[in-house]
Amino acid sequence: MPEPAKIRNVAVVGHRGTGKTSLVEALLFQAGAVNRLGTVEAGTTVSDSDEDEHKRQLSISISLEHATWQERKLNLIDVPGDPSFQGELRTAARVVEGALVTVSGVMGVEVGTARAWKLADDLGLARVVFVNMLDRERADFFRTLEQLRSQLSTQCVAVNVPIGAEHELTGIVDVLHMCAYTSPEGGKEGEPGPSTARSSSTPSSRPTRGSWSATWMGRSSTRRRWRTR
Repeated sequence: MPEPAKIRNVAVVGHRGTGKTSLVEALLFQAGAVNRLGTVEAGTTVSDSDEDEHKRQLSISISLEHATWQERKLNLIDVPGDPSFQGELRTAARVVEGALVTVSGVMGVEVGTARAWKLADDLGLARVVFVNMLDRERADFFRTLEQLRSQLSTQCVAVNVPIGAEHELTGIVDVLHMCAYTSPEGGKEGEPGPSTARSSSTPSSRPTRGSWSATWMGRSSTRRRWRTR
């Protein structure tokens, strides 16, 4: 059993169709909790195990998954994003210390995003925003970041920026440690390499645009809670 101080309870929340279940699957795969990367389309994800979820390709109930990362146990709660399941969102938010909010890089901030953010804000939860689907056409990381700042919180700060745009995405730059991560399609993320792209969080000096990235927001009291290095 891990020490209580090394347990992280995280709710994965956001608008419907922003890739929450796929993100949980990728986290489990990267942490070694599963040995193959399932997909929603094939009905092979760990989170969506119900027959109705396979048919709809949509989460309809809360799913709790576990993984170990850097000697911490992660309890990941995959919360349905459909507005019909607001009760599940409130239930999950009451038992976690933080929320992982998924946002589409194409659609930006949506109704479900704002609802999940407000609930997390009311409960004082630490938050990480994961900008997803930035390898798709018309996706724009910096446009989404500006929406996050203008509609949710001015404290949103980019800690990763994408390398490449849309279908030319090749990885991300970790702007905190100034290193880059690239990985083959469908493979685990490898060791970081040197950063070859300048990082920026303002549209006026965009070094790169594209894919997935994470945007972090939180108070100083919550930073220690999330630190795993």
